[in-house]
Amino acid sequence: MMKRFLILAVLALALTPAMAQHGGHNCGNCPHHKQHQGTTCSAHAQQQNKTVNGMAAEIVKAFPEAKSVKKETKWTVVYDAAKKVVGYAVYSKPASDGIKGFNGETPLMVALDANQKIKCVVLLPNNESPEYLQRVVDAGLLKAWDGMKAKKACKKKVDTVSGATFSSRGIIQTLQAALKSI
Repeated sequence: MMKRFLILAVLALALTPAMAQHGGHNCGNCPHHKQHQGTTCSAHAQQQNKTVNGMAAEIVKAFPEAKSVKKETKWTVVYDAAKKVVGYAVYSKPASDGIKGFNGETPLMVALDANQKIKCVVLLPNNESPEYLQRVVDAGLLKAWDGMKAKKACKKKVDTVSGATFSSRGIIQTLQAALKSI
C-alpha cells in the first residue's frame, strides 16, 4: 500500500509543472490548446525550431512554395524550385533583445513577399501565457501590418490588445525593432 502511494506521489510531482503551465490539464480541445493545432501564417507558431528540408518550419508555413533559403546579413532570402526569390524572412533577434512582453521576450519572424511587403508575422516560441497570446491572435494584432512596406509598418500606430497589454506591447516593439534592422 505504501509503495503505491509513493509511486502516485512521485508521478504527481513529475506531472505538476507541465500541468500547471496549462491550467492543470492538456486536453488539446480547449481554445488555448487548439491554437497550437493547424495554425496559419499569422497565428501563434508552435514550431520548436524544427526544420523541413533544411528550412525553419515557420519559413515553410509562410512560403509553401519555398525550396531553398540563403541566410544574409539582414534577412533570409527564400527561393522557389526555379531559384526565383519568393520572399524574405526577417527574424527579430538580435535586434529585439531586451524587449519583453509579460513573461519575457516575444520573438518574431516577419515574412516579406518578393516586393518586400509584409506577408505575415509569425510569433515564435516564447514564455507568454497561451491564453493571453490567444487574445492577441483573436484581436488580429499579428495581421495589423500585412501588406505594408517595412518603413511604413515601423511607423504605424498600433493599439495594444486589452487584457494582453504587456504581451501585445512586446510584440509591437519587437516587430518595430526587427523591421528597423533591415
